[in-house]
Amino acid sequence: MGSMGFASQSATGVPPPQRRNWPRISPRPVPRGPALWAFGRSLRGFSTTAAIALAALLALAEPRVAYAESAAEPAPARAPAPASEGWSRRLARSHFERALELEARGDVAQALREYTEAIAIDSTLGDAYVHLGALRERMGDAREAELVYSEAVRLGDSRARALLLRSHLQRAAGRVAQAVSDLEASVELDPNPDALTELAHHYVEAHAWSAALAAYRRIARSALESGDQAGLERARLELRALRVLAAETDPSAQHAKKHDWIARALISIARR
Repeated sequence: MGSMGFASQSATGVPPPQRRNWPRISPRPVPRGPALWAFGRSLRGFSTTAAIALAALLALAEPRVAYAESAAEPAPARAPAPASEGWSRRLARSHFERALELEARGDVAQALREYTEAIAIDSTLGDAYVHLGALRERMGDAREAELVYSEAVRLGDSRARALLLRSHLQRAAGRVAQAVSDLEASVELDPNPDALTELAHHYVEAHAWSAALAAYRRIARSALESGDQAGLERARLELRALRVLAAETDPSAQHAKKHDWIARALISIARR
């Protein structure tokens, strides 16, 4: 049989596996006796030195790692706008805030346009109505201001303030009954001391002593709760004068018999 191109051929026609000559590695001699003791001591010295070096490297690297972590922390984000506030309300507020800035700078004409634009975008923005009405009032347009306040009265977030401001215009126009009615409604919504004092003055002017006495009792209670000692003393002074004037009509100024429970109950209620 002729040669098939292999250096050697087996009987089956498959070339025999080639034997590889691996390099022979001589085992390293293990130290014995005194040599073993010196070798172990050198290993212990190396381990100690390596441990010290590793600790030093970690100590040097630690501040850099901490700095990198702190630098990677994002800056605190601003609080997002309330989810319930839509884009139209946010746009209206931007016009409203712009109007406040313009009004503060004395640019009345542009401020009027910005207030009007805010209301056109969001007709429920009560603050814009109140400030627009107040600006109209300062311009001398009382009729237009009252119309704007009347629009603000229908909105919950501005009703108390709009009622108070409208009562001022009605009082200036001589419509006292309407002014008192608006002022009473404003105080029921927001019993602040200034509005209560104004209402009490209305009652005093109308000689409605019992109503004035009730109003000053509320003023005194509010001053006591807020810690306003000066306001409390003023209210007590007014109360002493009003008790004299209202002695005949004020149940709290009268004395009930010991067993007259109905009269005693009425006096207790009137003194609250």
